[in-house]
Amino acid sequence: MRCILMTVTLILTTSVTSISARDQPPNILFILVDDLGWMDLGCYGSTFYETPHTDRLSAEGMRFTQAYAAAPVCSPTRASLMTGKNPARLGFTGHITAILKYRYPPEGRIIPPQDHMLLRLEETTLAEAVHEAGYVSASIGKWHLGPEGYWPTDQGFDLNIAGWTHGSPPTHFFPYEDPAKEWNASIPTMQGGEPGEYLTDRMTDEAIQFIEQNQDRPFFCYLTHYAVHSPIEAPQQITAKYERKFATDSSQKNAEYAAMIQSVDDGIGRIMQTLDRLQLAENTVVVFFSDNGGLSQVTNNAPLREGKQFLYEGGIRVPLIIKWPGHVDSGTTCDVPVISHDLFPTIVELAGSQASESKALDGVSLLPLLKQSGDLPERKLYWYYPHYARHPGAVVRDGNLKLIEHYDPPNVELYNIAEDLSESHDLADEMPKQVKQMRSDLEAWLTKIDATRHTLNPDLPGVARPDQRDGRGDR
Repeated sequence: MRCILMTVTLILTTSVTSISARDQPPNILFILVDDLGWMDLGCYGSTFYETPHTDRLSAEGMRFTQAYAAAPVCSPTRASLMTGKNPARLGFTGHITAILKYRYPPEGRIIPPQDHMLLRLEETTLAEAVHEAGYVSASIGKWHLGPEGYWPTDQGFDLNIAGWTHGSPPTHFFPYEDPAKEWNASIPTMQGGEPGEYLTDRMTDEAIQFIEQNQDRPFFCYLTHYAVHSPIEAPQQITAKYERKFATDSSQKNAEYAAMIQSVDDGIGRIMQTLDRLQLAENTVVVFFSDNGGLSQVTNNAPLREGKQFLYEGGIRVPLIIKWPGHVDSGTTCDVPVISHDLFPTIVELAGSQASESKALDGVSLLPLLKQSGDLPERKLYWYYPHYARHPGAVVRDGNLKLIEHYDPPNVELYNIAEDLSESHDLADEMPKQVKQMRSDLEAWLTKIDATRHTLNPDLPGVARPDQRDGRGDR
């Protein structure tokens, strides 16, 4: 296959010489949206959601049709973005919960692995990698990769606004607190605000200010919205617009969710105007991505099956758009399967950093696809998600074949994604040899990367106690 608002004073620890835009490495703007589904943008086929600015990004860059998150939930995918490694290799396979430990039912067949549940400081992050190439960096918005001591400025970012342990605010409106909710903790790394302020707008304001303050040096702006994650809340004026739209378009189901998407898109428009005004657009790479599939309760992911928390396509296939003026042809699409940990080596290479050359990465640079100068090496894609958000399991995709191994209840499914995007025709009984080989591939991969494995629940009848097992997880 081929590809067809508050002033923040940033004190740098190193001096970066101001040079002209045409001589410096490209600026990098990475926009990460939380829980945005594959079908939630106009350029991906939505007739209900209105996303003209994101659609413009697609028209001016490359849109990937088979891009994947490394997990069907946020934290593991974000860890893969930051490191170029599969969450199973990182020992960070589930999302950070409000109780700071993985949940599982006492009657469950398996016990999830007790892995790190944070991004370890010894890992090289994107911020650390591009810092070696002279970039100033900011993480603006959701972080969700560890407790205090593991926040963005502990992981190489020069600036952190609104990033901390948890992954959602009690409310998206200032002062970002809701005493009526059980989970009510304001964001400790964001100060100030005004009555009526909307969090998405605030994150956009902060990104614009960072860009303006660093326009004369190469910058890496990691804008990671809390939207469109729950609580599903949006400005009433925008919400009312979509409530009226239901009269003529019933393809979607939640007006506030639609308004949240528009608010993100409006912010992208404002940022793109800023880049144009500062004459930075021609030397800025824009990456747009989502950390997992859309939540089925609020968005319709069809034709994909299910949504967030599932290992079906609706939970892991996501939008990816990359704009790189002068290098990526406008209006191109790419149908090569790619995954979130590919973005680390891609950004590191285009920034001119050598930071990842000695690292064991699972991702590969997408520059050959972006420049249409070659293909990626042949490879299989893997997911390991032994957690009870929905159904614990693992996946291997080999070419167009996708095997899902469910752990509770134990079951195997096999689909040809090219012919059956909706995963409605299970081929497992028809192709037993392929099932056996792909299950063997999964096991060999987990062993090779030394993944911390789940175990069978010893409290269930007929299950051996821990000292009676071989330590390799579910057998």
